[in-house]
Amino acid sequence: MTLLKKNINLFLTQATLCLGLFSTAVPSQAQNIGKTNSVTNLRSVQFERLCFQRSVACADIGKAAHMSSALIYQLFDTERTGNKTKRSNVINQIKRLYGAKQIDVINKRMKLSDFFLIRKEQDKIFGGYAVLIRQPEVGQFGKRKVSYAIAFKGTYVGLEDPNDLAAISSGVPVNMYRRAAALIHEGFRNYAGQVFNDIKSKELLVEILSLQKQANTEVEILVTGHSLGAASILYTAMLVDAGVLPSNIRTIVFGAPAFTQPSFANRYRTAIANTTRVETKGDFFIYQQRGYMQPIYNTLGYLPVGNLIAAEPTEKLKELWQERDILEQQYQASQSPKIKSAYLDLTKRIILEQANIHVKSYGYFYEYYLRTQDPNLTRSGSR
Repeated sequence: MTLLKKNINLFLTQATLCLGLFSTAVPSQAQNIGKTNSVTNLRSVQFERLCFQRSVACADIGKAAHMSSALIYQLFDTERTGNKTKRSNVINQIKRLYGAKQIDVINKRMKLSDFFLIRKEQDKIFGGYAVLIRQPEVGQFGKRKVSYAIAFKGTYVGLEDPNDLAAISSGVPVNMYRRAAALIHEGFRNYAGQVFNDIKSKELLVEILSLQKQANTEVEILVTGHSLGAASILYTAMLVDAGVLPSNIRTIVFGAPAFTQPSFANRYRTAIANTTRVETKGDFFIYQQRGYMQPIYNTLGYLPVGNLIAAEPTEKLKELWQERDILEQQYQASQSPKIKSAYLDLTKRIILEQANIHVKSYGYFYEYYLRTQDPNLTRSGSR
């Protein structure tokens, strides 16, 4: 079996990465991801326990899942296509989700034609896309609470849009800052930095720093993202370095690739302690045993960060894994070219299912959260 794995390892680490990225990039998925959840038989015992206990984390994770794995993609797609009516509809959905009083969009995307006009490599740092949400103040007993939600868009790779592909392919570890010994994925750093350095983000930062100094004022910041949007973790670190108290920030990411070395977690321990990493087992991009991205993560020294909330893999993926185990045993016994061919074909099917999980599975967390809003529901989420 070792021989078989060596023969196809290069194919898996290169072709499957491209295939996985392309699977997450189909525009129709961006449009439909929030409308239907075609990934069935999912369950996260950890998350369902939080909801049964009426923990605020249930609402935080559920809403963040809908925002970062559905609504923000839909919003981006309406801007990409110039559909103002649909854009207004998505904005209204975001307002209802968070009771927002103000929504600002940061869009640092660049067209393919503009990309080729740039000659200096240092100027090819672009592509950030995020939504800044200000929620109404809540006052009680002489105190007030001011809440924000900041969502980062995840992977979109289109023929006319090089932004995310450029970010993901820039995978060499670099320092968070020039003199900061915290090694991270260069593309993710640039993605987060583009949002952080935008004037709208700077204005929000000034506002937050001012509120932190005011007596009887509680500041609450939720930062979230899916896939490439897990760069939100780095945005949180940038907020902390700018003076925002780590205790005021909670970060929730979904289907996050591994993109930081241990030095990053050591530098931002408090912020990482307030980070939740939500994963569906089998997701193409997560850090996992026998994962197709694992050779890349191991080579670059990248590890996941945050407190894990996991959902079980789909039944379809479990069946494919079982089929793979059988083929591996058969190949070890016979070294048959026919079995090798069948193994490669099965690998493609596994990758497609894992990419499907990456794109569509996180809607489960929002759907289950909505179900538990009925006080008559039981622990299992049924009446």
